[in-house]
Amino acid sequence: MKPILEAHNIHKSYEGRTILENISLGLTIGDVHVLLGPSGSGKTSLLRILAGLLDPDSGHVTLDNEVIEGPKDRLVPGYEEISIAHQDFKLKHKMTVMENIRYELLAYTKEYQQERIETLLGLFKIQHLRDKDISLISGGEKQRVAIARAMAHEPDVLLMDEPFSNLDLGTKSSLLSEIKTLAKETETAILLVTHDTRDALEVGDLVSVMHQGSIIRQGTPKEVYEDPQNEIVANLFGPFNLIDKDHYELFKILSNSEKIGIWPENVVIDNEGQITTSITRTTFMGHYWKNELINEKSPILCYSAHKHEGQQKIKINQFFELL
Repeated sequence: MKPILEAHNIHKSYEGRTILENISLGLTIGDVHVLLGPSGSGKTSLLRILAGLLDPDSGHVTLDNEVIEGPKDRLVPGYEEISIAHQDFKLKHKMTVMENIRYELLAYTKEYQQERIETLLGLFKIQHLRDKDISLISGGEKQRVAIARAMAHEPDVLLMDEPFSNLDLGTKSSLLSEIKTLAKETETAILLVTHDTRDALEVGDLVSVMHQGSIIRQGTPKEVYEDPQNEIVANLFGPFNLIDKDHYELFKILSNSEKIGIWPENVVIDNEGQITTSITRTTFMGHYWKNELINEKSPILCYSAHKHEGQQKIKINQFFELL
């Protein structure tokens, strides 16, 4: 399916410093596209350009094949078809949940307002909060209301700027699941901006990894995780074993690359393994044990479901080449 919102070769600089360089990506109806990267990588600037709230220096954005205009060409910046859900909620204080949602629907008839409010209260499971003042509900509930507000006028595209960074893991996980469902059920194209790789793995249909204003890796979560292609991307997903070509023979690895990476879960403790190691430390991590191993030449990190001690044999199930 052709993307409904597309960025084409976007460049942006501030005071001589490049913020975005040659950015191209597309958002497709019903999919969650995760824009992943550390703070300062240019994610929020790109989001504002996609929403028509910031002009690029060059390149353009199309909405349903039509070029969108930025603030310099549009009296009131932004597009009704594109909504933003912010990290800080941006809710109206001294208003109830229902009044906050209604505020986004003032241009519509009272009949449509009521019908849409009831739909959104049900969609986001906040019917019981309808008459609660915003100041009296939890962070997770506020985020639900904020997303409901952003979806009030049935946009084609929802841009989410670090929406879950202030929430506990349980609340965040629940909301991530609902965002995936929201995209499919409402046929909305969603861009989720985040620095947390767990978000990308949990809800992403497609992932774009940003670094210093450029997209350096793009693919499905599985493709990006199993083949990050460079150390910067791999480091975002957590600790990994970095092995240079001088140690390939030791680990029974065949590769033409100068370096390879091995995720710790792909180092398997196995009595039939070919590599003898000694476990120097084992740490309980909840649903797995982190084992730090060493042989006569090189240390290596291993995750396993069971605690291990002493000398062990290991085998390498999978590795990724680093460009």
